[in-house]
Amino acid sequence: MSSGVKPGKYFVQGDEAIAEGAIAAGCRFFAGYPITPCSETSETMARRLPEVGGVCLQMEDELASIHAVGGASVGGLKAMTISSGPGISLKLEGLGWGIKNEIPYVVVDVQRAGPSNGVATRVGQGDFYTIRYGSAGGNSSIIALSPKSTQEAFDLTIECFNLAEIFRCPVFLLADETVGHTRELLLIPEESELKVVKRVKPTVPPEQFLMYPLDTPGVINYPFPNIGEGYGICVSPYTHNSKGYASTAQDMQEKMAKRLVFKVTENLDKLVRVEKQKMEDAEFAVVAYGGNARPAIAAVEMAREQGMKVGFFRPIIVWPFPDGEVLKVAEKVKNILVCELNIDGQLSREVARASKGKAEVYLLGSGGVEPHLPAQIFNEIRRLYP
Repeated sequence: MSSGVKPGKYFVQGDEAIAEGAIAAGCRFFAGYPITPCSETSETMARRLPEVGGVCLQMEDELASIHAVGGASVGGLKAMTISSGPGISLKLEGLGWGIKNEIPYVVVDVQRAGPSNGVATRVGQGDFYTIRYGSAGGNSSIIALSPKSTQEAFDLTIECFNLAEIFRCPVFLLADETVGHTRELLLIPEESELKVVKRVKPTVPPEQFLMYPLDTPGVINYPFPNIGEGYGICVSPYTHNSKGYASTAQDMQEKMAKRLVFKVTENLDKLVRVEKQKMEDAEFAVVAYGGNARPAIAAVEMAREQGMKVGFFRPIIVWPFPDGEVLKVAEKVKNILVCELNIDGQLSREVARASKGKAEVYLLGSGGVEPHLPAQIFNEIRRLYP
């Protein structure tokens, strides 16, 4: 069966690039429920997956779709689901099941203006905290990557699948409507140039294999056998021991919670991806992520043309948050302007926390519908520039 990779240059939307990235990463199962602004990904998966021997299902709702993806992954398939804010809220219960059972798969969130149904076809960035803290019960860490372009939608989708296999957990692609609906050049390289992580299999007999490494909480690249390969696979929503059997013991809950948190937090050096532009001599920094990064970069260039020493910073892996990199920026500049498409300042709150008072942090928020204009951001830079 074909690998599905189609090298070449394409003029496509970010939503379509996400689908191509998933197929290139080896995704062979997709389940979702229709929602804007990410319907184009579902449509592309429905067309492309049968070409490579995969399966695309439209489920009865969001909850069913994320559980179907978890089941497919346990069965040995790389799998993905997608939604936007209201649908992501419904998927959170299933997400907790995937986190607890350490099941690798990818969840795509193409953010739109909210809360609730909001403006279904227009951009927002209000799910930043939802994906990090929305799953019930705490005791977990999450990984999320955010693209700013169609090309990154393809590249980072592959990286999401790789990180899901390495860390054995669900991984988010946190996109937004601007990225999803921007039609621009996508370059798909030769298959030999793509880095695709394959699932690690046990090398010990079934009687010696432990499904969950609770006594080594920080270990990654831990094997994941498929159902049907002879290994005991026990998955449930309950606290479990290393074999997967349910337990109500306090010490077992402690071990499992540490495993779900520490496998991410003890490997933070592998989870730092940031973009910096013109930061070498910057006295003022602009921070943005996702599609809103693009007008922010344009505003920085406008400021530079006026002789202002302004730089740009973007977290690409947004969770875990790059505290150390943000602190370096804060120690270098006097002021930081955070531009994001929500009024409550979700990203700016994290920037302020990570800055530890080393710089003044300001919010340029928006309720969404339209991304910021470069001139809006430039005017705010000019107002705050020391």
